[in-house]
Amino acid sequence: MRLKQFFTSRGYVDGDVLVNLNNESLNLARLPPFVRTLLVTDGTVTKNIEAFFWEPIVVDVLWQERIILHEAKPLIDAAAGEQVLKRIVQLRGEKTRAVYTYATSFLKTDLLPGELTQQLLDGQIGIGEILREVGLETYREIMDFGVETASDNVDPDDTLARVDDAIYRTYRIVAGGKPVMQITESFPCKQYGVESGNLTKP
Repeated sequence: MRLKQFFTSRGYVDGDVLVNLNNESLNLARLPPFVRTLLVTDGTVTKNIEAFFWEPIVVDVLWQERIILHEAKPLIDAAAGEQVLKRIVQLRGEKTRAVYTYATSFLKTDLLPGELTQQLLDGQIGIGEILREVGLETYREIMDFGVETASDNVDPDDTLARVDDAIYRTYRIVAGGKPVMQITESFPCKQYGVESGNLTKP
């Protein structure tokens, strides 16, 4: 089955194998339950990670800049040549310093309140936290997930250096009826005890 908003209202679908936007199969039944939960949740993952690993999570902004897209981002209706704010962060354990998640975001700031954009540019804070602070009404749509290897870097607008195989999910945030953000969260396989080579087999 192809992945297309299967998880809008439920956390389960019949059939273990789904096909992502790259025409790759992923066997969800072979994922650890917590990783499966992270992939399908329509909320922020920070609280879930804090509760599971039982330590505070720090958001480190690794890179942030306004860029001109080399390729279109159809999930947020952004054309090649359009300017967006690109942001790369990591979610790190405050005590262990373990990196639990990398996230790459593309934001159409012209559709966002100026206060929200300024807070993103000024502070070491997560997007979900800022959305709650400014009270912007949004909802999330899960668009894709799959397995990425350390050598994957096919998007010229993706500058995140990959150091390990990871399970990823991509979702968009919609505000005012328009998609305003595309976010890809990558969960390092070693950190979550995932055997990535077993996930794409029948």
